[in-house]
This record gives sequence, C-alpha cells and structure tokens, in this order.
Amino acid sequence: MDIVNDILAKSDSIEELMSVDAETFKKNYFRKKKPILIKGLAKDWGATRKWNFDFFLNLKDDQDILLLSDNFIQDDNRYSKSTFKKFIQNLKDATLNNEVTKDYLTTLDIFKYYPHLIGDIDFSLFEELTQTNDITAWIGPSGTISGFHSDTPSNMYAQIKGKKMFIICSTEFNENMYPSDKHIFEAVASQVDINNFDSQKFPRFMDTDFKIVILEPGDVLYLPKKWWHYVQSLDTSISISNFGYTKHEAYTLKVFERIKHSLHKRGYYKAKNCFCCEQ
Repeated sequence: MDIVNDILAKSDSIEELMSVDAETFKKNYFRKKKPILIKGLAKDWGATRKWNFDFFLNLKDDQDILLLSDNFIQDDNRYSKSTFKKFIQNLKDATLNNEVTKDYLTTLDIFKYYPHLIGDIDFSLFEELTQTNDITAWIGPSGTISGFHSDTPSNMYAQIKGKKMFIICSTEFNENMYPSDKHIFEAVASQVDINNFDSQKFPRFMDTDFKIVILEPGDVLYLPKKWWHYVQSLDTSISISNFGYTKHEAYTLKVFERIKHSLHKRGYYKAKNCFCCEQ
C-alpha cells in the first residue's frame, strides 16, 4: 500500500528563510542540528542559471557513468552502464516527448569529470563549518525516488532544475524507522518502503513526526547528519548535494565509515549483506 499521501497529511513544514547570514546559520541551525530551507540561496549560481540538457550535451568531453532505476534504497537494484551524454540525450528526448524513463544518475562526482564547473556553485555558507566535503550531482526524470535512509554526514542540498519533495524526520525516531542491518556506505537504510507499506510488519512507523519540504529551483535545504529522509522528484530534476564533515567528524565518523567499507569490500564485514549495486 502506498502511504505517501497519508504521511503528507500528517506532516508539518520546516522553517523557511529567504536569507541567512553565516553566524545565524551556524548558531541556530548547524550547531543545533536543525533543518532549514533557505529559499533562493542558489538562484544566482551559474549552475541554476545555465545548466540544462543542451548545456551538458555541449560539454567538451563525455564520461562513462553508472545509472540506477526505481527505488535503490528498498528495492533490489543494480547499476547499468552508460555515458553521460547518452543518458542526458535519452532524458531530454523522454522529457520532450512525455515518455516514461526510469534511469537516473545519482551521486555523480561531476566536478571530478568536469572540474571547470566548480565555479558554478557556492556552498561557502556550509563549507566554512566543515573540514571535508563530498559534492555530487543527482540528475533524473520526474518520479525518481530515494527511499527512507539517513546519511552519516550533514547535507547541504541545492535544487538546480525542477522540483523535488523531501519527507524528513529527526534521529529521535530512529526505532520507528526500522533501520536495516545491511551495509551501505556512509548511510543507514530504513526497511520501510512507503510506496509498498506493510503496517503489520512496521507498526510504529506512523507514530513518527514527519516534516515535508518542497524544493524549487534555487532553493537549498540543510539536512543535519543522520536525519531520515525520503526524496521524490516532482519534475525532471538536477540537484547538487554537499556531504560535509566537521574537523572532529572527519577524524571519527568519516574514518569509521571508511574502515567499515574497506573491511566490507574485503569480505570481513557484512559480506553479501549490503546495498552494493555493483555486485
């Protein structure tokens, strides 16, 4: 049973600001681990102004990429191979012709492939507070879903094109989210699939206090570390995510995650009990 609408009916909105200075963001949100939607923070970025299908297709080089489809977090999913420009062309054609396509691009290290584009974004508000940052791109069609999961680092999420919906909840509801014991790098997945919900299997889930966020082009969402979130693209979408660790976290949480992942790849930690799509 799909319970997305049931969740939306009981959800509150998070706080929204039209602007925020660095000290206020640090004191009231980052330190307090409180989510905030900053409307229009990225509206003047080069990415928001310039990036679209034709912009990507006109980039000088092409790159090999891996694609997902459906809900990777709760589904049994695997990567498929493509090239960046082939994927963009297929997505453009499907969008223009109102055709259904399920392939999407997730956590692409876009600035490794196209380093000259780094000047098109500005996460300085966030990066003043972090020691290390992993910045990735998310590109896909309307209807793309990332099921409920929590990320180890904090996340500054910028919507570049299209609209995207987040359903989030705090760490105080960890037990209600029924964490999976499967290994996933720098994250924890929920066992709950809200698009195919089993109330008998997960009776505490709907006792959670959810919040809903709709991101429009130019909006930026700050999501504190380990907050649970479900994400659905409402349009063909381009997003940029900045996963950041503070200096202390870089030498504790990040190191711990890398050790676990290294052991996992060698078969010493949760071998074959994982969300590793390449297997």
